[in-house]
Amino acid sequence: MEKAEVAKRFGLQVYGLGPELGRDLPAGFKRLKELGYSTLELAGYNNGSVALFHDAIDLVDYQKMAADAGLEVLSSHVRPPIREYTTETFPQLREFWKQTAEGHARAGVKYLIQAAIPTVRSVEEAQRVAQFYTEAAQIAREEGVLWAFHNEVNVCSRVLPGGEESLFLLSSRYPQGARMIYDILLEETDPALVQVELDGMALILGGCDPVTYLKKYPQRINLMHVKDYENLGESGMINQENIFRQFYANGQTDYFVEDENAMSGKQFERIAAAADYLLKVTFVK
Repeated sequence: MEKAEVAKRFGLQVYGLGPELGRDLPAGFKRLKELGYSTLELAGYNNGSVALFHDAIDLVDYQKMAADAGLEVLSSHVRPPIREYTTETFPQLREFWKQTAEGHARAGVKYLIQAAIPTVRSVEEAQRVAQFYTEAAQIAREEGVLWAFHNEVNVCSRVLPGGEESLFLLSSRYPQGARMIYDILLEETDPALVQVELDGMALILGGCDPVTYLKKYPQRINLMHVKDYENLGESGMINQENIFRQFYANGQTDYFVEDENAMSGKQFERIAAAADYLLKVTFVK
């Protein structure tokens, strides 16, 4: 059902609309506003433009198109072109983040998000990633943009000192010295610079508790992806209320619906159902 003005503020990770948004961006943005969405998180950024199931559009033009429909482009997911973080690849990564931060600053985008963690097979590799995350966040901060990293399921895997692969076991009987990748990235990055976007469903699928991390890092987890295994709120496997209550208790407010189906051909229906759910439940402000 189409919505008029609403008091609640919630956003959408645009990947979840797949090709349906790309067919007519102005009309799609208008429809999202009518459904009740207020903010957007981008995907498909590359070298100053956005190309996500549509031809490349300059980021500033994309932002203006969204603003004309009353939507704020608040955040942007970016995947660096390098998966192996080494001292040899650091210079290329630094240049990538400098150019990317400059482009997002010009468009007035507040948050720049590392969309997926690079290759991590050992404690040392995780520590090297953490080292560079702090550098990337400093580069972004110098351009006036806040930098964060997003978790996937694999952050709950463990790694060993000198290891050759990450470990994911159904029991807790990991070898002595094994450390969780997520913990290393959180503990060994600069908390004043590196922020976090929490994907609660991904943590749960990985065997981690999102509420535990929200309690432990109240001022660093300042964004969330809200999603479900089925339509939002329907699977029964995710306690959305507990996650939202702790997020709000931490003083945080910005989150995005994410729907990873993307190619169903019925994504606007799914995104509309997600908006209905968020507008209906009393624990969402």
